[in-house]
Amino acid sequence: MGELRHLLGLLAPADGDEAVLVPQPGAGQVPSLVERVRAAGLNVELSVTGARDLPPGVDLAAYRVVQEALTNVIKHAGAACAAVALEYRPDDLLITVTNDGRPGPGSPGSGGRGLIGLRERIGLYGGELDAGPRPGGGWRVRATIPLEGPARMGRRGEGGEPATPVRPRFLATPR
Repeated sequence: MGELRHLLGLLAPADGDEAVLVPQPGAGQVPSLVERVRAAGLNVELSVTGARDLPPGVDLAAYRVVQEALTNVIKHAGAACAAVALEYRPDDLLITVTNDGRPGPGSPGSGGRGLIGLRERIGLYGGELDAGPRPGGGWRVRATIPLEGPARMGRRGEGGEPATPVRPRFLATPR
């Protein structure tokens, strides 16, 4: 309960405190995220191929993929090093985060919501997320997010958000 109170206190400013609004992070902040993870003691390599402006929702989703994957490396992998690659391709953004650790107790995919939430977030933009152990050891998270292509994503609303609401399958009604 104490942890929950602490989290709620972080979400709502105390009386008299002014809320400080900051922009949502995006792919452009991945290098500073990697630096913070390095400062925490994990050796992380970063590779960025190409660059382009992303719609805000896609930009935030890209950042969250890297953030969740690196958080899982720190929490679960016991890894000596990790690698983050952002590859801006003509039609999509490919994000790959790998590590050389061994999944331990409470490893990714063992009951948490992080990877499930990422898969849902990426799915909103017509993308795919794949996560699992690597054949030679370690773990890989790979996300592909379409950057263009209304044929794959349907009409897009303003800000790169889907124009029509996406309903989870378990809530969808038969048509």
